[in-house]
Formats: sequence, C-alpha cells, structure tokens
Amino acid sequence: MELAEAKQELRRRMLQVRASIPEAARAEQSVAAAARAERDVLKPLRGQRGGRLNVMCYVSFRDEPDTRPLIRSCLAQSDRMLVPKIRGNRTLALHEISAEEALLPGTWGIPEPGDETPVWPPARYPEIDLILVPGLAFDRGGGRIGFGAGYYDRLIGDLAERSGGTGRVVLAALALEELIVPGKVPMERHDFKLDLLFTAAGTIYMKESSDKLDELGIGPRHDSL
Repeated sequence: MELAEAKQELRRRMLQVRASIPEAARAEQSVAAAARAERDVLKPLRGQRGGRLNVMCYVSFRDEPDTRPLIRSCLAQSDRMLVPKIRGNRTLALHEISAEEALLPGTWGIPEPGDETPVWPPARYPEIDLILVPGLAFDRGGGRIGFGAGYYDRLIGDLAERSGGTGRVVLAALALEELIVPGKVPMERHDFKLDLLFTAAGTIYMKESSDKLDELGIGPRHDSL
C-alpha cells in the first residue's frame, strides 16, 4: 500500500474509532489530560520561563477531545492564549483571546476567535512556548496524523523557518487513549513529530525530544521535583 493510501485508510479507521467513544468517557479523559498538562508541563515551564506562557491551542469540535479545560486552565494562570482562525488561503491566523466568550462559530462551525480579537503576528511565532495540535491518530514515538489539509504542517514549518528550528517550542497533543496506535503512524518527510502527548493516564514524553525537554526542565526525570 502506498504511503498516501495508508494515511487515508488510517484516517477512515480512526474517525470511526473516535466517533464510537462515549461522550462521557471523552469528557472525563479530556479533563484528566488537561490536569496532567498543567501539572507535568505548563506549571514547570512557567517556572523555567519566569512567568506567563504563550500557549497556542485549537478549540475542539464535535467528537474531538475537549480542549476547553486546558484553555480555561491557561487563562486562569494568565497565560497568553492563542487560538487559530482559518484563512481563505488554507493557512491559520493566530488570535489572542482573554476569555472563552471571544470564541464564535467560524469555518465549518468550528469555534474561532472573533474578528475583533488581536492578531498574533507571524514575526512573533518564535515567542510561542507550547502548541497543542489536533490529530486523528498518534504513536508513542511522536508520530501524528491529522486530517490531511496541512494547516499545521504549514504553521509549524513557518515557525521553524523563523526560529531556526523548533527547539524552543513544545509540540504537544491532547490524546484520547483509543487514538494512540501500536507501532508507528505513516508519515511523510514534511510531517512534523510531537514532543509529548497529554493523556488521562499520564504524559507521554518522546525519546527523540528528551534532550530538548530536559533543557526546558520538563520530562520524566523532573516529574517528582
């Protein structure tokens, strides 16, 4: 099977898996994963960075894991919360919100920041501390597969070009246990890898990111500090 076909087949299968997860179980996992994110990564990262963080997080839609508990947690800690808004040219614009009320139904009904919210300019992408990306399937090596539109590939590529890499930003996902596959998800050269996954059972740290996470003061060896 060709790589593109393998990715499409995995998308079809994982859409069915995700749709079969009961709403109550999805909500419970999402709240627990958000709490893990705050305890294991966001809190120590604030200490390492000396205060509030610049966090980018998509707003969940339909049967995606619920990102609102994480968004509320960051807003409560006075982090700058950056939320994507789909542009007509198949790219994402980042807007800073200060409250959930700033979110309105946007493209395809996905909650997005209103037009009056301030735009976070691309020149400031290197200042982002953590990016939470959506996905349909994940593996324990940092692999991720999205919906195939490439919005986040372009965003992360733009950030990497402006930053000389992704060494400063933590790339993460909120993952339901059912969406973590055995083995590896099929990936192409332009696909980026994640540094960690937030799950209800715990934070999964990727071995390939261990040096980077250690420099940031987060990772397994720091969990008990």
